[in-house]
Amino acid sequence: MQKSSVMFDTNFSGRILQLTEALDFGDAVSNQVVALDQMFKGLGLQSQIYSKWHHQSVGQYRKNLEELDIQDNDVLIVHFAGYSEHVMQAYHTKRCTKICVYHNITPHSFFEKGTDLYKFCLMGREQLREIAPSFDYFWGDSEYNLQEIIDLGVSPDRCSLVPIIVDAPESAAAVRASRNREPGHWLFLGRVAANKGQVDLVQMFAEMHESSPQVAARLSIVGGFNPQDPYYQKLLATIKKYKVEHLVDITGKVPDEAISNHFGKAFVYVSLSRHEGFGVPLIEATLHGLPVVGLHNTAIGETLGVKDNPLDSIGKLKAEIARLARDEAAYRNLVEFQRRNTERFTSDAVRKRVVDALRKVLPAAKRFTTVSIIICTYNRADLLERCLDYLQYQTNQNFEVVVVNGPSNDGTDAVLERYKDRIKIGSNPQRNLAISRNIGIDLADGDLLAFIDDDALPFDDWVETLLEEFNRRPLTLGALGGPAYYAGTLRYQSEDIGINKFAEAKVNIDSREIGENGWERSLLGTNTCFSAEAVRAVNGFDEQFDYFLDESELCFRMRQAGYLVAYRPDLHLRHEFAQSHNRGGRYNYNWFTICKNTAYFIAAYSGLKGAELKKYLDRRMQSERIAPLAAAQRAGEISSDEYDRHLEAIRSGVEQGLKDAADFPKTRKLEKGTGRFEVFTGAAGYPLVGCDTPRLHVCIVTKEFPPFSGSGGIGTLYYHLASELLLMGHQVTVVTPGGRDFVYRCGRFSVRHVPPITNVTDTLGSTGFVNNLNWGLTALRAVAELHAEHRIDVIESALWDTEALPIALLPKHERPPVVVRLVTPFPVAARLNGWQVPPREADLFLTGETTLIEHADLVVPISESIAKTIETEHGVRRDARWKQSHCGIAYWPFFDAQNGYSALEDSAGKPLKISEDMKFVLFVGRLEGRKGVGTLLDAAKRFLADDTDAHLVLAGRDIENWTERAKDVLGASLMQRVHFLGSVDDQLREKLLHAAHCVAFPSQYESFGLVPLEAFVHGKPVIASRAGAIPEVVGDGQSGLLFEAGNSTELADQVLRVLTDKTLHARLSNGARAQIRKFSSRNSAIRAVNAYVALAREREDARGAHEDIKSAVKV
Repeated sequence: MQKSSVMFDTNFSGRILQLTEALDFGDAVSNQVVALDQMFKGLGLQSQIYSKWHHQSVGQYRKNLEELDIQDNDVLIVHFAGYSEHVMQAYHTKRCTKICVYHNITPHSFFEKGTDLYKFCLMGREQLREIAPSFDYFWGDSEYNLQEIIDLGVSPDRCSLVPIIVDAPESAAAVRASRNREPGHWLFLGRVAANKGQVDLVQMFAEMHESSPQVAARLSIVGGFNPQDPYYQKLLATIKKYKVEHLVDITGKVPDEAISNHFGKAFVYVSLSRHEGFGVPLIEATLHGLPVVGLHNTAIGETLGVKDNPLDSIGKLKAEIARLARDEAAYRNLVEFQRRNTERFTSDAVRKRVVDALRKVLPAAKRFTTVSIIICTYNRADLLERCLDYLQYQTNQNFEVVVVNGPSNDGTDAVLERYKDRIKIGSNPQRNLAISRNIGIDLADGDLLAFIDDDALPFDDWVETLLEEFNRRPLTLGALGGPAYYAGTLRYQSEDIGINKFAEAKVNIDSREIGENGWERSLLGTNTCFSAEAVRAVNGFDEQFDYFLDESELCFRMRQAGYLVAYRPDLHLRHEFAQSHNRGGRYNYNWFTICKNTAYFIAAYSGLKGAELKKYLDRRMQSERIAPLAAAQRAGEISSDEYDRHLEAIRSGVEQGLKDAADFPKTRKLEKGTGRFEVFTGAAGYPLVGCDTPRLHVCIVTKEFPPFSGSGGIGTLYYHLASELLLMGHQVTVVTPGGRDFVYRCGRFSVRHVPPITNVTDTLGSTGFVNNLNWGLTALRAVAELHAEHRIDVIESALWDTEALPIALLPKHERPPVVVRLVTPFPVAARLNGWQVPPREADLFLTGETTLIEHADLVVPISESIAKTIETEHGVRRDARWKQSHCGIAYWPFFDAQNGYSALEDSAGKPLKISEDMKFVLFVGRLEGRKGVGTLLDAAKRFLADDTDAHLVLAGRDIENWTERAKDVLGASLMQRVHFLGSVDDQLREKLLHAAHCVAFPSQYESFGLVPLEAFVHGKPVIASRAGAIPEVVGDGQSGLLFEAGNSTELADQVLRVLTDKTLHARLSNGARAQIRKFSSRNSAIRAVNAYVALAREREDARGAHEDIKSAVKV
């Protein structure tokens, strides 16, 4: 919202939506609705009125109730003055902040039983009792109205006085100054109804007229009536009974100007109303200079501002009217007192009340300024350190970190020792996640408490987004969550999640279903944040949930307590779903705990009891847990013993959960922090999104981007760069070839698949270069369309296949900056692979690459070696545009829980002939001569013979028949310890790298070499050739050992050293882990962002200089 510079400063960004059954003209409630709408808008809030019915003269103020589309960040204000037939249906199930403005409902007892008014008021009162629990706050026109709400059990803290706005009409001043008042003329305004007391009024008037005709000379009853209403008939009968037909006028409903005339003629306004929730005519009379004498019951005395000596009997009313008739000073004094009282109901006065009421509902600007990030960990030292490492990059540093360590014995204590001066540390001797989380809450001092798993990485704007969202939503927000990218992919693990009272989850639920059919919102435990005040108010996590359903139950309980649980689609993090004591693989889960907590939840919330509950649980366990395990046993994926063990865990878990439910909930009062908020200082040394640079839109043009398009070194390079740029808060779009036009979107990441179009042909047959050029032109068109949709800040592409050549050839001021990354050039690849390329075609490739380099805004050699190679091959020299930057990959492995973490199985789940217990040398990559496979097999004759425990594993597509050729090289005996696996998927590749003793990388040439980095991730030494850029990656004697390319004897020597020397192996393993930190994807991305920002500044400077020149020319 726009901040109000006058009264109310808030960052609330939702809408104020007022709902009323009917918006009428001249009706007090309708007038209040319209006045509040204008007031909200004046405060800078978005406001809208919705009604089922309306008078044509107020149609411009409202929309049809059927158009109502409620969002969970909206504030819904429901005006309640009678039974609601349509409004209730519109909002009843919606999850948002709800305010009931109670204008009072006349008790049905005032009306004759069976009449429409009797039924309407009875239903309204019953409905009020029914719906009261569904509202978060209540506003009342009077304290009297609010007391009725409080009597229903609502806390006074949730109630606010917001009187009806009654400003003096323009005609009031003239009426006040009028000298045409008729002595003894009484006036009453209001529809003819039993609660308005017109019968009693006529009786009192007649009695006073008989004794003092000059004091009670005439009575005007102004207001609508129903001729068939029994009370109206009674009124006529009373007038006749007292024979005052000639003195009493019943006008019916009259226009506003006629009402002013009545105010001007009358001597006194008299009310014997038996029930008023406010009484607008009381104030209107005073504004017209007319004194009011009313029976002080219900809200009448309050509205008139009377605190002492109330007129609470007919006798007192008669005496007061007589006093006013004879004492002109008393008359003037009462008029002045009541005039001052009306100042409470002016727009300005009520605006202050509204602002005070809104302060209970909406956060003041920067209400939430600090976040406590709570990490519960158990035996995941490496992952915990990674999480802490990445937290330093948060764009908003107003956070502290609380780590609660379970009974870890894997070196976690050493990690905590290194960070002890920057974090708060808690300890839990039990393996119970809920207890650990509550300990974290006890230690936390932030306004918000954010929970993240130790195997997760928050995006750099995570803290900023949390604070922003809590500050822009109503104070009813108790919990907030967002999506998580799954296990090293660019796809979501889950987005919005629904949970119901049967512990059934609906992943990626449509947000419109929340609140419908029993569905409430749950949050992903690794990406959840709570208001500290709210989570402590409900006593935190139920400590029965040692694992599984813990955050779902808390969200469910918070919703029952009236808090909102919200979802923000750009609150991002990455969740690696790492192995734990609860999760060992596809079927190897902690079934006892899972089923125990499921039974506990269902017993607590479902309403099922006894045999019905047990029958339901048996059916659920059979379909959801037992049946999949039985299918896995039949398929040979688990053994009979494993199946029996899991089955017993399921049954015993359910039994324990039902026992535990007797003590639901197992919660405790939580501490309010330590009183010391300890900021976790960061060390980001690059431009941060939102601080130093706006969010950049980076477009990557590439034929390779696994798994969305082809795989290869370039694809791996860009995959890691894109992943890291996303973590840093930027937007990334990949443009890649596809069979059809299709855009994949996931958060701020998208892939635009574009079918290549034939734009040019070459009659002389240069098909390779022409194909590249056609794709480049296709990419140009796609990039132009993308740039029109969402401005691109920089275009990234590699030298290989000159994909960005047509883009780079555009005038620089007509396109975004182009960054080209130098990889293996065509001439080198052709020589290494022995390609027979016609000279003309080779010249085209060379010229295309050279031209792309010349026209790029930034040239990035991925190694010093490739920079020198390009200079030599292309006859170019480095200039200021060249910025050398090594590739980088994530320094942690990517395992998938569904595929296990260690078992070496093929894609069908069958075990390989090798295992993680073997001591094997691993080669990964295409099996071809230029990758040094022949050199490796020659070396294997020696190291396999000398170390009889050693094995050789080759994982990669065999394009040169090395599987058969190896038999001639090695012989049958050694071949028993040589394993050709063919192409392997990413998961098996990770597990092979993890299980290997060391990795061989005997390539004849590499412009960089990503395989060594992949090995370093797992702490594996690499024996690599001194070729191309490899020595820049593999530190000889530090993270691996080098040998001369093609020298199988030296390769065998180096492999044997690593196989047999445990001390050397340990030292190189430590060096490998250190080296991958140096070559991390974050470091690579930091260099990229620095370069992007510098390019943007250069563009701005050049644009400014150009404008200066234009101005000078004009002068």
